[in-house]
Amino acid sequence: MIELSPQKLSATARKAFANAGWVFFDRIFRMATALLVGVWSARYLGPSQFGLLNFANVFPTVLMSLAGLGLANILITEIVRKGEYAENQLLGTAFILRLIAGAVSLFVIAVTIRLLYSDQPVLQAMVLFTSSVLVCQSVDVIDLHFQSRVKSRLSVVAKSVAFALSTLLRVYFLANHFSLLAFSSVVFVEATLSALILIFIYNREEGQHILHWRFNRALAIRLLRLSWPLMISEFFIFIYMRSDQFMLKELATDLELGKFSAALRLSEVWYFIATAITSSFYPTIVALKTQNEEAFQRAFRKLLSLLASISILIAVFITFSSSFLVNLLYGQQYTGVDNILVIHIWSAVFVFIGVGSSYWFILHDRQRLLLLKTIAGATVNILLNLILIPRYGAIGTSIATLLAQMMSAYFMNYFIKEARPVFFAQSAALVDVVKLTFLKDLLQRSR
Repeated sequence: MIELSPQKLSATARKAFANAGWVFFDRIFRMATALLVGVWSARYLGPSQFGLLNFANVFPTVLMSLAGLGLANILITEIVRKGEYAENQLLGTAFILRLIAGAVSLFVIAVTIRLLYSDQPVLQAMVLFTSSVLVCQSVDVIDLHFQSRVKSRLSVVAKSVAFALSTLLRVYFLANHFSLLAFSSVVFVEATLSALILIFIYNREEGQHILHWRFNRALAIRLLRLSWPLMISEFFIFIYMRSDQFMLKELATDLELGKFSAALRLSEVWYFIATAITSSFYPTIVALKTQNEEAFQRAFRKLLSLLASISILIAVFITFSSSFLVNLLYGQQYTGVDNILVIHIWSAVFVFIGVGSSYWFILHDRQRLLLLKTIAGATVNILLNLILIPRYGAIGTSIATLLAQMMSAYFMNYFIKEARPVFFAQSAALVDVVKLTFLKDLLQRSR
């Protein structure tokens, strides 16, 4: 059994916050850079072409969960617990599984776009470029290894360098008026660079080498048995988070798609905070679960309260500043995006507490409940989109997204008896926000 003294726990918490800090740095760097280059791109391309560029990302995004096989949290848990399999077997097996899944996913996309858009060769090429990430993401098992060691700074270095270089390429394309196809190719460049730099850092910093990885057939079967509900669940999450853009293109216009895509850039950009905080504390939470259930429940409640507080602060800020931000960043040609943004940003509250609570299901071996919850959310989202998009366009899509997230991440936990502890913990966290509990605790600790 893992023993965590108060001093050890405090040191571990500080390490987790430092780890989260590196992830924050990466995302803030990306946000600041993407804000400048992304807005420049949006203005240069215009709403219609900008919407088409974002549409090319829909296909790989939807299949990313299948290519990843839902192995991320499972692999981190297995590494932290140090079970019967060596780490080189865990990493090697996960890498091969993801590589095969990524290649199959890329093939499926290639066939699909060939059938659906046979008269649009440029769009086909764009989708193939953006879908290259499905193969390159197999190398992200190195990132998961760093996360399990609470050493995300190494992944941040690799991905930040790749992002910086690809951003310079985007700027070059903008300055020299390159075509839409060139901009989609940058995704391929960034994914390839990121994979190569991750491998280089792993080989150098860890004193190991990917050639030492080994594939284990029995382990592969075990990992797939544990992860398949998460894989399907993540697939449905992407379905109802990205089907909006597909349905807007088919049921509305490219203009509505472009406006919705612009709103998403200001809304979903905050989601990384939930992932950074939760993933940084996950190794500690696994240890607490092993040692003391009561301590685990307290830590879980505090995590949800923190996530709820941050998400609501973000939603309030964006609600009151949406018009100013949209006019400043996008200009008059994106009129109406602020109304879309005001609705969509409140989905972040349920995304945050949903991300935070997802680990509860994994640690209690309730992955199948996550699948059920996600299917419910996807169903609600698609049905509401069919009703609302023809009449309200992008605003209708934002309403559908908000209600679907609310159902999947929160209310379904009440309807499923086994998940009610999560519903009550989430509700208590929301009450904590109203009572300013997190702020009061922070002030008391600072004295």
